[in-house]
Amino acid sequence: MAGTLSAIRKRLQTVNSTKKLINATELVATVKLQKYNRKTVQNTTYAADLLKIISAALKGKRPRVEDNPYLIKTKVDNPLYVVITSNSGLCGSYNQEMLRFVINNVPKDVPIFAIGTIGYNWLLKNDYLVVKKYDELEDVQPKILNSLCDNLLHLYRTDEISEINVVYTTYVNTLTYQPTMMRLLPFQMEQVETTDIFLEPSRDEVLNRLIPMYVSSQIYVCYLDAKTSENAARRNAMSMANKNADKLINDLRLSYNKARQAAITQEMNEIVASGRR
Repeated sequence: MAGTLSAIRKRLQTVNSTKKLINATELVATVKLQKYNRKTVQNTTYAADLLKIISAALKGKRPRVEDNPYLIKTKVDNPLYVVITSNSGLCGSYNQEMLRFVINNVPKDVPIFAIGTIGYNWLLKNDYLVVKKYDELEDVQPKILNSLCDNLLHLYRTDEISEINVVYTTYVNTLTYQPTMMRLLPFQMEQVETTDIFLEPSRDEVLNRLIPMYVSSQIYVCYLDAKTSENAARRNAMSMANKNADKLINDLRLSYNKARQAAITQEMNEIVASGRR
């Protein structure tokens, strides 16, 4: 009986220690969720404003045959995908849902830029064509994302790739986040009428500056959106783990009290029995 009490006591200590780690992880995820969500809103507004300026520039006088490299399809058929996952686990089904989306939407023979250790390892294991890896992005580092964007734009301008697509998890609310894909290039032109708008130095030069800025800002927004979703998923997973830990602690305490009561009863019976002899 003493051995049973000791085993239950040790298990209670282990679960309580684990619960402290779960609480800390949930707290950190909550803080990061708020931070990334705030930055996502701010940068989404910036990207939307850039898009309005580009739409206005597209109304400028255009050539008879559109030849801007960002507005037309390239000569090759080689789309590139940027896949964003997390560097660590403990975030429920966040990564699994993203990788399931990749299976259904990303061919194995096209180049991939992988952001996140978990996605990178899974892609390599499943024979996807990963050409670059970015796993140091545990926190927001626009400088590295700008470098990534420069690499993408260089490949696009030199006709090495035909499309730039970002596969990420978009944040809806604290309980809803879903994998999605966004095509950034070639730029999707709206049907706009040409006006007498004056652009200096020229329509193409203005667009050649604005569209890369938009692509860079949109990749940043996608990254922030994915990190917001990741931390929402991690907070939810830790909240559920916390509830399970509480239930387990209550069950263990009940078992401990029952075992202790049985031990006390046994000792009393033994004392009574020895007094009768």
